[in-house]
Amino acid sequence: MRRRDFCSLMGSSLVLSAGRGLRRVIAAEGGGTPSWTRDTDPAGGFTVTPPREVIFTDYRHIRPSDLSWQGPDGRSLPVAGPPDPPVQAMARADGLPRGIRLVAQSATKQGPVDNLPGRIIFDDGRYRSWSLRTNYPAGKNLGSYSKAAAQSVTVQYAESKDGHAWTSRDVCEVKVSNVTGIDGDCFFIDPHGPADERYKIVYHALVLSPPAAYWEAYSKLHPRYRDQRLRKDNINCLFALVSPDGQKWKAVAEPLMVHKGDTDNSVYWDEWLGRYVLYTRLYWMDRRMIARAESEDFRHWTPVEPIVAPGLDDPFSYDIYTNGRTCYPGLPGQHLMFPMFYRRYTQTSEIRLLSSIDGIRWQQVPGGAVISPGDPGQWDGEFIGAGKGLVPLGKDHVGIPYFGSTHPHKYPRWPGVIRGSAGWAIWPKGRLSGLVADEEGEFRTFGIEIAGRQLRVNAKVRRAGELRVGLDGVEGRGAGECDPIVGDGLAHPVTWKGRGELGRDEGQTVALHFRLRAGELYGFEWV
Repeated sequence: MRRRDFCSLMGSSLVLSAGRGLRRVIAAEGGGTPSWTRDTDPAGGFTVTPPREVIFTDYRHIRPSDLSWQGPDGRSLPVAGPPDPPVQAMARADGLPRGIRLVAQSATKQGPVDNLPGRIIFDDGRYRSWSLRTNYPAGKNLGSYSKAAAQSVTVQYAESKDGHAWTSRDVCEVKVSNVTGIDGDCFFIDPHGPADERYKIVYHALVLSPPAAYWEAYSKLHPRYRDQRLRKDNINCLFALVSPDGQKWKAVAEPLMVHKGDTDNSVYWDEWLGRYVLYTRLYWMDRRMIARAESEDFRHWTPVEPIVAPGLDDPFSYDIYTNGRTCYPGLPGQHLMFPMFYRRYTQTSEIRLLSSIDGIRWQQVPGGAVISPGDPGQWDGEFIGAGKGLVPLGKDHVGIPYFGSTHPHKYPRWPGVIRGSAGWAIWPKGRLSGLVADEEGEFRTFGIEIAGRQLRVNAKVRRAGELRVGLDGVEGRGAGECDPIVGDGLAHPVTWKGRGELGRDEGQTVALHFRLRAGELYGFEWV
């Protein structure tokens, strides 16, 4: 793997592909069946296509339910206007989830892998990546710490058939001026913009002689949108390159925004919101945190707003250094982050898992780190960070690239002393997190549209446990009639007294009832 500045290894890797005509279909990085489509005809609106696969990374599918009350005769009592005379009402807890908890799953690490890029998509049967190499005057290249004016940027393209053996080449050189310290580059394939801008790269740079208008506009922003490091004589911006084919690139004339988005940026077109979305960095109280902005046209952006910061239950010396935003392959509505939690006391780090229903509000999946450093002395033994995005690896696994260093993050960088390498963080398909029942547990889903003729579950159940699945309201398909499921499988078939037919047609809506003992349930799929 060629030596690179760590900051240049972070960035985005989301591909969105779309057909032309009245309807655009969103496909997640890694391909697969889209979760929904959006009409672009004059009537507007959305056309929902039910997903065939459901994974549990948050509580969006779990119905919370509530207590109900009944009298001594077993009849239900309403909240308002219960019949007289008053009686001793008894609570019923039917339908309330119990005995389950959501737990993030640790990745299996594989590496190092030579020349593994930091941002990867799986597109048309190939792993692909674009990145920038900045060209400075001889002897002046200090990566993101460079102070000399950059002369140009070279767009590099990398490709692999299996995610392990990579080839790369330079595809285009673009002149730049009056900037330095270029880093935080990210690419995405845009299904929304004009054809000559289908491929996009966003990057950060320090402006050497900033026009007065830059600071004038930035200083008018409310302090909650500003980075405390920016001043009249220290202006940083996000810039962009665009291309029709990923080969011939040109610079967008004006910066996208005044913002110090160094190290890690993620940009994509969100079909559901109808906006471009940027995840970047903000610096408050001398702490790094994740921020977000939107744009309708890619040129004009809202101010960045903080969305994820170290929690009050984290050590006060922690930062959230990078965002690692991605989505699950084939499920664009399954928003995920693999952010780096940075420990200043040791200048080491770990990667956790965050989930979001809308890409705006985020929560950490319980369970702690999903990627941790190796032992001291190993290639990833001190400082690690996740790349993007999450892609299929073979038939039964998914993975993201991650990067490791043999030394703490700010250790003096003498040439040849610090070794930086890259590898894969890998999970079994659908198993980023799961619902765990140590003893007895059960829950019901919200109504879900049937998207197949049979049901499969992704689960790991101990020999002394069992998993049963019921379809509420479907005769002969209750949880009590389900054949017990035991063992470890990505696609256990669900049957009821030996029959796999659902008793309902595709397109109908049904709530699923899960009973789990001594096991882990990761998701389910219609087939």
